[in-house]
Amino acid sequence: MLYLRVAEQELVQLYLDKKLFSMVHFYVGQEAVAVGVCDALKPEDKVMGNHRSHGHYLAKGGNFRRMVCELLGRANGLARGKGGSMHMIDKSVNFIGSTPLLGSVVPLATGVAFEQKYNKRDTITTAFFGDGASEEGVVYESYNLAALYQVPLLLIVENNLFAINSKLKDRRAPGHSLEKIVSGFGIEYRKADGNDYKDVTTKAKELADFVRREKRPAMLECITYRHMAHSTPLMDEKYREVDTLEERTKQDSIAKLKVELLAGGTKESELALMEAELKKSVLADIQFALESPFPPKEDIYTDMYAE
Repeated sequence: MLYLRVAEQELVQLYLDKKLFSMVHFYVGQEAVAVGVCDALKPEDKVMGNHRSHGHYLAKGGNFRRMVCELLGRANGLARGKGGSMHMIDKSVNFIGSTPLLGSVVPLATGVAFEQKYNKRDTITTAFFGDGASEEGVVYESYNLAALYQVPLLLIVENNLFAINSKLKDRRAPGHSLEKIVSGFGIEYRKADGNDYKDVTTKAKELADFVRREKRPAMLECITYRHMAHSTPLMDEKYREVDTLEERTKQDSIAKLKVELLAGGTKESELALMEAELKKSVLADIQFALESPFPPKEDIYTDMYAE
């Protein structure tokens, strides 16, 4: 979780220094969800993400050096510099891809899970998407198909209270219940405190085991806080009501884990050393990316469906 936080904080600085031109959606504040869920999965399980997926990729065991190369449009990036932040893919760690089209990860992941069932693989697919994306029509259709065909799909809703800046109360009718909706389709449902790593990983493990055993879909809704603005690192507190700066600071998952570690006997100096080593590694990867070549011009029309 600290690795994700340090990496993104350095990417934020890269953005502010006008060296990073890819559209970016930072994951700061939601680390307990990605790490908690991925810690509950097996290496051979597949993961799909969305527009805010730096954390999902790194938590699945991804390579930060290749990721930052992709963000900087370099030839040795995850998609050879052609995709940027929202089109990452790394089959070597079973991160099957991320998509910026809101809600589209759900039907895509349903298809991946269907392939697992069809070929009798003992693996599952996990899809990360947000509370706003969960309201898209294609998501409801996918719930139905996933339940109808009984595919091994674990749905992770990261409810950070906003669809860009739109509050839940402005988008959902009184009485709206995600639990009732997905349960009505026959999908197993749990809710977790997305600011609490232990709660997330315990419930994610229960549901991953359920999906693997029962061969049918399940959902974990994680209530969490997005510390930054929707698509930039700039802070804007005007629209915050529940997740105020004071509340985010108090509920920060990494800060809470640090308190637990110190209470358990870990020394402050050990944690400081860990953070310093992580930052050194992250900065080295960023420097490598900055010095890496761009794709050659002749590759501009490769990897296309049609010329």
